[in-house]
Amino acid sequence: MTILTKWGIALVCVLVLIWLMVNHYFLDISPTQQNLLSSKSLSNKVAEQQLAHGLALWRNKKYQESAQAFSSLGSQNLNEDLQSLTRLYQYHATAFNKNRNSDFMQQLSSLPDNCKQKLLFVTADIESLVQAESVRSRFAQDQRLKSLPICIYDVTWFDPVDIVCEENWHQSGRLGCQLLSLAEKLKRLPFTHLVMFANKGKANVHNGVMFLDRQDTYDVFIHELAHFSGFIDEYPLSQGLAKRVCAGVDAPNIVFKQAQQLEVDRQYWQSIGLQNNTDIFAARTCDNHSTQAFKASKQLTFMEYHDTGFIPNSYLIAWQRQLHTTPNQPSAHINFAQLYEQSNNLSESQFWRARYQQYLSASTNKINIL
Repeated sequence: MTILTKWGIALVCVLVLIWLMVNHYFLDISPTQQNLLSSKSLSNKVAEQQLAHGLALWRNKKYQESAQAFSSLGSQNLNEDLQSLTRLYQYHATAFNKNRNSDFMQQLSSLPDNCKQKLLFVTADIESLVQAESVRSRFAQDQRLKSLPICIYDVTWFDPVDIVCEENWHQSGRLGCQLLSLAEKLKRLPFTHLVMFANKGKANVHNGVMFLDRQDTYDVFIHELAHFSGFIDEYPLSQGLAKRVCAGVDAPNIVFKQAQQLEVDRQYWQSIGLQNNTDIFAARTCDNHSTQAFKASKQLTFMEYHDTGFIPNSYLIAWQRQLHTTPNQPSAHINFAQLYEQSNNLSESQFWRARYQQYLSASTNKINIL
């Protein structure tokens, strides 16, 4: 046997020994060790790519495949933020595929008895679910508004099929959504106001419905929320809007002095507890009208620039007063009633007007009890 052959045999023996050792190692891994290996965190980059893939499937209306993608990703060991985001998408995608709307009431937590406004969040846009959750969470922690009896349901109504929103709704230049298809589904829900989250458009409030797009911040939500209780913008209104608003009655944050009046009527300010000598300041609301608007704050407030976040104490007093007296601002029931009237469906219109009367009566009864 040559030296070369001996070295060859020796090399083969060594390789076989190494193979046996490696094979034994992997075959003999305990279940615990296997779990540790499989639970290795997915990199953020890969997880984000998989999440984006699930969202792309959803946008392409591949709802079942999208839900499966979210479910698969949710089973991975992700960081806290990605895990929370994935579970949010997974929950709503799975619930939608199982026709969640049929048992939606069972998923809603009951709201406190003292709630004067019961807000239901609604969206057709899966990526707006994150925004809705953020607004809900921040509102619950907002110490400025703790005294206001405004409540938000803990689950967002999610319907990507029947709800259609447009940024220039009926050539209004504002965000709006098709609500008739929604009305039938919401008949049994005890809401008073709706907040619609959509992809793009100018935020606004129409009667008892608020419209927000994906770029709108929490401060925009609070600004629009005040409109539900009759607050008026403190920036210059357009001529058309000023003609309607500035000739009207005083608002919680604004009093008007018509051109023929000699001085401001302070009766409203006194009615909410302010002293007769409280300083008042010109507001820009009616700059495009002959009427002059006044406010009880020298500083810029959240009704002029929402991102200031400044809500004067007198505004909070007025806001609370509005909520604790018979509502003079419409609920979302009126939106539905008017839509059905426009489509000549009088029976459905009467149903929603009856719901509105119940809303008024419930508030009146609570006032009488106080």
